[in-house]
Amino acid sequence: MPAFVGTTDSQDALLQTLADSQSRQFKPVGRTSVLFRMRTESGVTAGYKVKSLDLEYGYQSEIAAYRLSRLLLLDNVPPTIFRRATRKEIKARFHKEKLARWSSVQSSTSWEDDGTVVGAASYWIKGARRGLEDQKGRWQAWLRIEGTVPPGKMKLAQDLSTMTLFDFLIGNWDRYSGGNLLTNRQRTRALLMDHDHAFSGMNEALYDRLLGDLTQTERFSRGVVDQLVALDRNAIRQELAQDPSHSSEPLLTESQITALLERRATILSYIAALVEEHGEDEVLFFP
Repeated sequence: MPAFVGTTDSQDALLQTLADSQSRQFKPVGRTSVLFRMRTESGVTAGYKVKSLDLEYGYQSEIAAYRLSRLLLLDNVPPTIFRRATRKEIKARFHKEKLARWSSVQSSTSWEDDGTVVGAASYWIKGARRGLEDQKGRWQAWLRIEGTVPPGKMKLAQDLSTMTLFDFLIGNWDRYSGGNLLTNRQRTRALLMDHDHAFSGMNEALYDRLLGDLTQTERFSRGVVDQLVALDRNAIRQELAQDPSHSSEPLLTESQITALLERRATILSYIAALVEEHGEDEVLFFP
């Protein structure tokens, strides 16, 4: 696995830190989910999304999306791993300026009988910037066969192309709801995060929205497509099983994996049709 973008740390090392490092502070930052900015004694900060009454499986979707990104060898989906916390721990280290929110957080959280809560700890990207959502038409044009990628934006364009493929693959229909499409400070990389609605049931309108974004893209990464071709049920099962939560509750059901593989087949069929029409070098434009 490549190091996570902007760091020199291996993704596995970041996962270990996110899972094991002692918490130091919990600051509630979520709007539609119970999400904390969790500072740790190691100095690494995490986004800690816990199981909530309104979004019961969101934390599992976050972990599963990260595990799928590993199978595509992506370096811009924040490393994410299962983590358990106690009510006592969170309350004792709750951000002092946010104490007025404790009652709301406590009532929204899906606590276990033993006073613990399960969740997903994701690497917190410092200095991430917004703005790409408002420029969607502009960067979508880069990804057309006839498009021109501006100087210095080639890697960003590749990330955005891969994002449309990845979102369709995992069924993530919530990319453009606000704050889910970020870049690094230099505006040279797209950072793909917030996947708590992925793998959930989609109606026809949501599916068509995702398919529409995919088919607006005509240029893809050769490396990502190669990994997608190699993807199968066994590889998915093995990768999902690497998360510590797997032994007690699988991250995805067999029906969710089946739906994912069906979307994979749709992507590969679409890309094959593009290659037949425009040629491999034009379609597999990015490395």
